[in-house]
Amino acid sequence: MILMSTNKENYKKALNFGLLFYAIFVGLSGTISFAVLLFWVVPKDQISTILVPLLFIALFLYGNCALSILIRSKINKNE
Repeated sequence: MILMSTNKENYKKALNFGLLFYAIFVGLSGTISFAVLLFWVVPKDQISTILVPLLFIALFLYGNCALSILIRSKINKNE
């Protein structure tokens, strides 16, 4: 019975770390990608044409990060 409890706690810790790592990694990589695109790849006169697609991509990426943090907080609240 003790082994089951320890295994469940290890699973919760791994899930907790994985969700936090995902949110940090995706948030940082998305921010770096957008910075590189806006400062070095896309010419300044064409930023207005690609702004809407970039906003949708940013909403998807940062929405996933927020969802990961929300799930993590729900898991930690039950402890």
